[in-house]
Amino acid sequence: MERILQEINRTPLVVMELLLGFALFWLGQLAYQKLFRRMNLNLQLFVRDNPAVAIALVGYYMGLAIAMGGTLTRTSASWQDVLLNLASYGAFSILLMLAGAWIFDLTILRRCDCSREVREEHSIGAGSLEAGCHIGNGLILSSAIAGEGGSLFVGLVCWLLGLGVLVLVSVVYPRIAAYDVYGEISKRNNPAAGVAFAGAIVGVANVIRNAFIPEFENWTVSFSIYGIALAGGLILLAAIRCLADLILVPGVKISDEIAKQETPNLGVGFIEAFTYIVSSFLVAWAF
Repeated sequence: MERILQEINRTPLVVMELLLGFALFWLGQLAYQKLFRRMNLNLQLFVRDNPAVAIALVGYYMGLAIAMGGTLTRTSASWQDVLLNLASYGAFSILLMLAGAWIFDLTILRRCDCSREVREEHSIGAGSLEAGCHIGNGLILSSAIAGEGGSLFVGLVCWLLGLGVLVLVSVVYPRIAAYDVYGEISKRNNPAAGVAFAGAIVGVANVIRNAFIPEFENWTVSFSIYGIALAGGLILLAAIRCLADLILVPGVKISDEIAKQETPNLGVGFIEAFTYIVSSFLVAWAF
């Protein structure tokens, strides 16, 4: 009975957390609209009916929600401290989500001119790739910054290291895929290529998130462990791509279905993305 009363007493705090969370989402979309993409979301979403913008924005929301998730845990602190912590960390998460978005825009997304493809061409592939980058950023932030071990400086170093690994993935993945991924997205508006690429980024980001979960000990020990886990993530990316061809789509090649036929097979793109993401969870649960 006492436990039930405790849960009932928490209801006002939960409501306030939800209201503050939605306020942060509103602030986040305003920052995304005015500072990052500098476009009119209402025009893109409700006048031009642009699905690519919607996909990219939902990915940004998802990344922000994952990043803030570390603060929405039960604690014995006062309700004032809980809300202050959520507000301060939420605002910091928005800043780092934007910073990560700019980093990806200058490294990964520029190679397929993602901004133009999303706004002008309504490219589902480009929107999916941008969404994957935002979700990957949120996954890394959720353990690098929200964790309790180490200092803020250590967290920022881990976050930048994680983003660097994702940029490296953007270089390695087209070689593994065996077709011009960026060309498929920018020249053919290939949605399957964008979805599969996004799945690879999210999958590796989830491996990075898991690598940063152990409490920080010192620069030598902890970063050696992080390095092993991150190297394993890249090896995993290549191995999973081969297994997907052999097990999930026997008798056909994923690259042929996505890039070497007149109509790209979006279903196969989703299967490849699913393979990376699910496998990343299996690796996280195993270790």
